[in-house]
Amino acid sequence: MTHSLSLSTVRAPRHRTISRLGALLLAVAGNILVIAILALAAVMVAVGAIAVFGPALMDLL
Repeated sequence: MTHSLSLSTVRAPRHRTISRLGALLLAVAGNILVIAILALAAVMVAVGAIAVFGPALMDLL
């Protein structure tokens, strides 16, 4: 059983780095995005609860 031996080299791409300020801005933007998604989910749950339980609560008042 013979194995072919390849001598060709594959060029690896250079690793890109970002500055500390760039990393900080990405982290802050990511956190703001998560908070916005959670706030939207909370509003949707509240609207759903009002749609389901709203008439019954109005009857109690």
